[in-house]
Amino acid sequence: MTYTNAVEIASPPTEDRYDLCTQSIHWLTLLIVVIAFVAGLVMEEMPRGPEKVQLLNLHASIGVILFALTTIRLTWRLAVPPLQSAPGPQLLRLGAKVVHVGLYLVLFAIPITGLLMMAAKGRAIEVFGLFTLPPLVSTNRAFAHSLEEVHEALAIVLLCLVGVHTAAALLHRFMFRESVLYRMFPFRAKTDAKRR
Repeated sequence: MTYTNAVEIASPPTEDRYDLCTQSIHWLTLLIVVIAFVAGLVMEEMPRGPEKVQLLNLHASIGVILFALTTIRLTWRLAVPPLQSAPGPQLLRLGAKVVHVGLYLVLFAIPITGLLMMAAKGRAIEVFGLFTLPPLVSTNRAFAHSLEEVHEALAIVLLCLVGVHTAAALLHRFMFRESVLYRMFPFRAKTDAKRR
């Protein structure tokens, strides 16, 4: 068997990969989540001052982008039929659907609770210095504190869901020897083809 034939056999068919738009939104969402999470952790350790306010505005701006990107992703998913569920046990397929729904819900809930929290604290939300969002709720410190706790809890839930999502993709790849992992990649590594 030639190397070219090996690559063709090892590579999943084009129709078994998500389109470029879905792939781009998927990886961009991951990048934004990582940046927002790191910014949030750094922000917690910073003393009060203009630098913390700047980072807070950046964190909130990223949240606005995350909300918009998730809206686009969900709209695109409704417009473009998703790929068929990966083969495997029924329980595993059900778990995948639950995780996907959970990811969408949390990706919406995190920026919403964050923006509501800032409004409840009486803080203006400047999106990358381009425009200011109107306050969504009136100032209420007790409500803001509750929202902050929910916001932080949702961030932990999101990390758990991402971990389960990643573990499932790796499980399909290395235990079931399926190409599910490559659905979100525009190409397949040639090194993987050489091993087959």
